[in-house]
Amino acid sequence: MTKQSQKDFGPIADDYSFFEQHATEADSDAQAYAVRLGDVSAGGGAIRMLDFGCGSGTFTERLLRLAGWPAGRLRLTLVEPVESVRREAVERLAGFSAAPIVDSATLPTDATRGFEFVLANHVLYYVDDVRRSVAALVEAVAPSGVLATAIAGRANALIEIWIAAFALVGREVPYHTSEDVEAALVALGAPYEKESVPYELAFADSEENRMRIIRFLLAEHLDEMPAEALVAMFDRYSSGGEVRVRTASDHYTVRGR
Repeated sequence: MTKQSQKDFGPIADDYSFFEQHATEADSDAQAYAVRLGDVSAGGGAIRMLDFGCGSGTFTERLLRLAGWPAGRLRLTLVEPVESVRREAVERLAGFSAAPIVDSATLPTDATRGFEFVLANHVLYYVDDVRRSVAALVEAVAPSGVLATAIAGRANALIEIWIAAFALVGREVPYHTSEDVEAALVALGAPYEKESVPYELAFADSEENRMRIIRFLLAEHLDEMPAEALVAMFDRYSSGGEVRVRTASDHYTVRGR
């Protein structure tokens, strides 16, 4: 994977929304994370949570509703590089914490061992240096805390489309995958648990709907690629007027040391 991994979601916001509306990924991820939240909330002290790459906060809102943590215990720190999106997340999540939400464009420099729960949900695809980012997130976990992250691997159906699409123009995928995160954890010597979490993407089959997912996946790179070949990549998932993709993402859990 190359290091030029950042992705601009602004121009593809509607396409990303289409993906969210037609995929069970967020619900599957939240349910899988929720299993680990009991370990985080044990005891009666503050729960310091770092959400790395929080986006607009919609997934975090879903997860916090499942967690049911008292607002008096939760201390939220949100990291999101796009200021307008970060402000939206702060507003959306304000009711979950009695304390003011800390927000930042980058990981706080004083994050060492500071958080009972560190979340990085489907964001590590897009960091510049995945090993450095994973190391910083592991370092941020308190001794009694948990780091939870989700990222798809090369066997994921949508990652396969990434790979095939960039191959059309003789390029490697400029984003990271689960394999890169696992290699980073191994290099760190950080013990981890790995789980495959299945989900489904289903939508009415039309060229426009296929293009919505393709635009979400390829963003600014789409113009480099032949649209006809991209649209055809969904043929094997089409039946009875519907595209139905059954696939999975990897979840990694690292416990504080």
